[in-house]
Amino acid sequence: MLPLSVFGSIFILIFPTNELLIDYIMDSIGKAVVILSLLGIGILYGISLTSFVEPPYVPLEEVAVGTHEGTFIRTKGVITDLSVTEYGNLLTLRGNKTELPIFVDLGKEQLNLSYGDEIEVQGRVQLYKGRYELVAAENTINKVSAENESVVSFVSQIARHPEEYEGKRIRVVGYAEDVYKHVFYLGSEGDSYQMRVKVEAEARAKTNNGSIPISELQKGDKIIAEGVFRYNPENMRYELNLISLRRC
Repeated sequence: MLPLSVFGSIFILIFPTNELLIDYIMDSIGKAVVILSLLGIGILYGISLTSFVEPPYVPLEEVAVGTHEGTFIRTKGVITDLSVTEYGNLLTLRGNKTELPIFVDLGKEQLNLSYGDEIEVQGRVQLYKGRYELVAAENTINKVSAENESVVSFVSQIARHPEEYEGKRIRVVGYAEDVYKHVFYLGSEGDSYQMRVKVEAEARAKTNNGSIPISELQKGDKIIAEGVFRYNPENMRYELNLISLRRC
């Protein structure tokens, strides 16, 4: 016959006391918590990795035709219009002979952007009132620093291949010719090429960018004009929408 102590041990193994049962449960819970914590860290790490992955780049002309509707993408272009509505900021982005509306949900606050700024923006493509647009957040908009920001072109260079400059922010050197109130013509020495330069209302309103006003411009002045080179379908000609004007 087995002693009572052995029977007691067998009984405890088969029918554990409350204290042993509690210890077992707590140990199991502790292990489960550790496993879940590790799993949660892994999930968060995976999310953090995907947040650093840039969305695909899509040119403006592809966004405008709706081939990427509902997709989160990034694109870039030059700002040719900016307005503040009751619901947010509405930009017009231009590039590759295409204009695309960009809606930024900011309420009545205004973005710190200007006409002629080149930006890269991320957002989702959607159809609004029969036209495709990009819906973006303020923190997805970045100004693009042009690699050749200091490059100044001649009127004759642009005249030979104007389509290569269309929609871009450029700087042009030449001589003032035929100066009017809001328009003047920029010519080059030794040839007959002329560029029509139009002074937009926003450019006229700027007083702190070091630009000389058109009223001080004299025929024959050698100047550098900076602006957005666009095709005007109403007049069927290219022209420079002026941003700033400086004497050489």
